[in-house]
Amino acid sequence: MTSVLRIQGDPTGWAVDANSPADMIRQALISQGGPVTVNVEAPLKGRLILSTRSVAGVAVLMPPAGWLPGGAIQPRATLYVPSPAGPTTQDHGYTLQASADLAALESAIITAMTDGTAIEIPVADQASLGSLVLNGRALPFVVLCPPSVR
Repeated sequence: MTSVLRIQGDPTGWAVDANSPADMIRQALISQGGPVTVNVEAPLKGRLILSTRSVAGVAVLMPPAGWLPGGAIQPRATLYVPSPAGPTTQDHGYTLQASADLAALESAIITAMTDGTAIEIPVADQASLGSLVLNGRALPFVVLCPPSVR
């Protein structure tokens, strides 16, 4: 059965991939000193990287019977960072450049969270290019989303 993560500071209920049982997630949060990664299905589909050092609380919940999560369609790879509103239909987070290597980016984010260092990530939005700087020491979690198709 799918579990739902509620992370302090973000209003979103993250539907976890069915291959990540709630007991396994709870144990990883309690016993692991570094970041924990889990696949999420909704509201965005991707990899959630959670810093056990920087987050104050995580609820691992079981949704009601019959609940079916639905992930958003992202035509380009996306990086979501916690926000007061959570991801919305209009704003899933930061669009990554088409050349982004998500496996390498996940590794770099885990290293920044573990070492408490900053990381600069190239982002693109429509015709604009820029950078997103993340403070690994304070960053509670991110979700890396690959491009999806309908």
